[in-house]
Amino acid sequence: MFKVKILTPAGAVLLAALLLGALPALGYNPSPGKGDLVLPLPRNQSLAFRPVYMGEGGDPFALRKFKVGDPTGGFKEHPTTVALGGSFLGQSPSGGSDWLFYLAKYEITEAQYYAVMDQNAPAGAARSNLPVRNISWFQAQQFLDRLNQWLFQNALNKLPRHNQAVGYLRLPTEIEWEFAARGGSAVEPDQFDQRLPYSDSLAKHEWFSGPESSHNKIQKAGVLAPNPLGLHDLLGNVSEMTSSLYRIEYYQGRPGGFVARGGHYLTSRKSVRSALRTEEPFYLGNAKRGLKPNSKPTMGFRPVISAIIYVDRQTSDQLASAWEDYRQGKGADLPASVSGRSVSTQTGAQGKEAAVHLERLEKHLASVGLSDRAKQELGLLKASLSDIGFTLKQAELDSAYAWAKIAAERGFFLFRELRKLPLLKKAQAIAEKSNRTAMVARYRDRLAELEQNLQGALATYSDSFRQLSKAGVEAVEAGFKRYEKFLSERKAEEQLRVLPTVRKHYAAFAKSQRADPRGWEGDFAAL
Repeated sequence: MFKVKILTPAGAVLLAALLLGALPALGYNPSPGKGDLVLPLPRNQSLAFRPVYMGEGGDPFALRKFKVGDPTGGFKEHPTTVALGGSFLGQSPSGGSDWLFYLAKYEITEAQYYAVMDQNAPAGAARSNLPVRNISWFQAQQFLDRLNQWLFQNALNKLPRHNQAVGYLRLPTEIEWEFAARGGSAVEPDQFDQRLPYSDSLAKHEWFSGPESSHNKIQKAGVLAPNPLGLHDLLGNVSEMTSSLYRIEYYQGRPGGFVARGGHYLTSRKSVRSALRTEEPFYLGNAKRGLKPNSKPTMGFRPVISAIIYVDRQTSDQLASAWEDYRQGKGADLPASVSGRSVSTQTGAQGKEAAVHLERLEKHLASVGLSDRAKQELGLLKASLSDIGFTLKQAELDSAYAWAKIAAERGFFLFRELRKLPLLKKAQAIAEKSNRTAMVARYRDRLAELEQNLQGALATYSDSFRQLSKAGVEAVEAGFKRYEKFLSERKAEEQLRVLPTVRKHYAAFAKSQRADPRGWEGDFAAL
């Protein structure tokens, strides 16, 4: 015999509401996949994330080096080398510990947005799985703050952690976004470098303009096939806000508005690409008509789950311990390290990248059949790259010698002029004591001139170090030795006595990349 359970009045109301469609559906994950991280939301909604692995292992400074941008995008998307790390350690699909971050599987929908914001939704929006749009960057930030605080109170154990650091939601940087848009570590390097991460029809994966795809209308999130990381609608449907300020050269230059990434349902098929980026003003309008926060019917967002870096003392100690090995090893060729090093080092890193691209080109051409003429041209191109490297090395040696010579000569000048300083001050004091007004004025003028000469020499001295630091360590060492030999042949004993102090000053400058005029003066005065 079946037992009939009598519904309470509240239960009857809930059942009726569900049957009549007055409440939102329970969660939203139309394409569940292995590895999904699903977080609860208010009003029985949910939010799915996908892990984005770096593919670089679990070392404290494991970073993924890659190029953002696209040559067809003009100067606004000039290919630029960057490096990216994850926020959490996990077990990668290929095995082993690996760093990752989590990116929302779908664009935030209207139902999710209004559930979190606890606002009266426009008609139909409370159940809508269309991407939310017509909201500003500031409203997206309010959404994320509200959701974080709700999760901390109601689902703290669902959030990923790095040691004791609890994950939190934020907008992705544009570098995180593009890494995921290109397929991350789930695709081969050759595929990663392509404009699109798909080998089949774009219409199968993304909503863009026209009858082949969106019919110029917004579409539900997650209907089409995902990208290689299991992320849906990343390049189309709505463009997506990021946390990055727009700079023409990605991470250098004048900061402007915020960066929006990807195309949308009105973007032409030929314009859809992983590198597509636009500057969006925080406010629209002008002084005459007034300004208001920027919101558009073609722009939405998806969050990332991140964590702080310095979780505890142990983490800080691990990073400090691994720092030198990292900068001397894997980190030596990464952008941050290369940017402050010699021109030859920078050129060498670029040359390595050029060699990689040349090798890929050679493999591709070999697969379609290379003519003897094409093989000859490729051989000549490789030889030309080698010749350029040799020429640059020789130019670096000559430049290092010239700047070492200038630095040493400026140092010797400072040494001589600083010896005059106490003598002039003593003479001025004697003149003042003797009330010899004309002599006092003369010594005051000479002291002022000497001080001016010293300041000019110190400026030239530090500038010569800046120029010298553009050369490699070996070139600098060779330059100083060559100049030392030059002085020895001319028996310039006094200059030879000053040279070790100049070299000491340069070694300190090369390490800190900072000038120390007062310290330099003290050292020369003490000689």
